[in-house]
Amino acid sequence: SRVVDEKERNATAYHEAGHALVQCVLPDADPLHKVSIIPRGPYGGASFSLPEKDRHNFSEKFLRAQIRILCAGRLAEELVLTDVNTGASADIRQATDLARKMVTEWGMSSKIGFVYYGDDVAKQTNWLDLPGGHDYSPVTAERIDQEVQRILDEAYTDTRRVLQENRDKLEAIAQALLKYETLEAVDFFGNGASPVY
Repeated sequence: SRVVDEKERNATAYHEAGHALVQCVLPDADPLHKVSIIPRGPYGGASFSLPEKDRHNFSEKFLRAQIRILCAGRLAEELVLTDVNTGASADIRQATDLARKMVTEWGMSSKIGFVYYGDDVAKQTNWLDLPGGHDYSPVTAERIDQEVQRILDEAYTDTRRVLQENRDKLEAIAQALLKYETLEAVDFFGNGASPVY
């Protein structure tokens, strides 16, 4: 029942089209199930994946694909509408969290290495439990921040390339969303393996 003005609806269509397109293009991402610009709670729309199997572990390639999908909504808006809004805050938070865990918990950074730097390290020190405390130096904290930023910057740059190379498909998906509001996977693929939009 939420009323959405046309400018916001247009931005949402390009945002969700960006997520959907990048999810379809990246081989290491879960398959797209459907995408919608019908508002849900605080979100203007949503893209849904359909995992092919239950996962107990996540590969680095899968995580990097996820970060690119998360970047795609904001980048699609920026590319087409030459403006951005606050709608990508959850995507930014989730992408940053994944990149930080890759570096601090999952050993997926060659510069930081096979070391655990997660937040609960400080809690192992029983005599001192300060919030935000870490069991590593400020120099290491800076290196961690640099690695997280590098992962996000690489994803952002690569996602921009994917969207620019597929600009016609991005436009077609966004226009179809504006017309139909919800698209199913079959609308993207027909009987083939690449997006028909």
